[in-house]
Amino acid sequence: MRSWSILTATLATLPAIAGRAEPQLDISLKAGANAATLNEQSRFNRYGFSGGVASQVRWRAAEQLSFAGQLELLYTPRGADVVFDGEPAGRSRGHYIDIAIAFRPELRLGPARVYALVGGGLDVLLRANIENAAGAAEDITDDLHRIDVALLGGLGVAVPLFPGTVGPAHIDTVFVEVRHDIGLLDTDAVNGGFKNRTSSLMLGLSFGVRRPPPAAATTASSE
Repeated sequence: MRSWSILTATLATLPAIAGRAEPQLDISLKAGANAATLNEQSRFNRYGFSGGVASQVRWRAAEQLSFAGQLELLYTPRGADVVFDGEPAGRSRGHYIDIAIAFRPELRLGPARVYALVGGGLDVLLRANIENAAGAAEDITDDLHRIDVALLGGLGVAVPLFPGTVGPAHIDTVFVEVRHDIGLLDTDAVNGGFKNRTSSLMLGLSFGVRRPPPAAATTASSE
């Protein structure tokens, strides 16, 4: 009963916290290396480069704690190297646009902010191909499902570049982020049994956007 009381009290305070807090909008650019594979024993990591843009709306819940909702639009290459009996047998590559939504709790440690990402999204396949061991390529876009649903988890550290900067828009932080997503749907419409697994290491730059202060009241002399 005590645990339920604590949980109930915590949930009851959230609207009050949100009401007092002044939300801040951040726009982020991020890019980095990724390692992609498919959950099948003969598939191994294929490496690539991913990147895109994200936006966060953040509320401060306490002096050292804040929460944010994050929306992302990312380009992510996926696929795998195929190896049988230790010998390369080909490779696949799918080009995806990811639309992801994540919950982002942040803890301030000194000047830095340590944060977690927990969420999911839709991964939209633009095109895909396979190469055989000799390097001959074949378009397999029509053989794959165009939509995947993924779960997302990650950790990051953001460090302010210009503390105390004021203005409607300013450079806020530089950050490094490690993330992993798990595709939930079978990607192969013909053979079956293949699901995406992708890990990324990204560097990024965020820009803070503040709401302008309210306009000063007109003076009596202006009447």
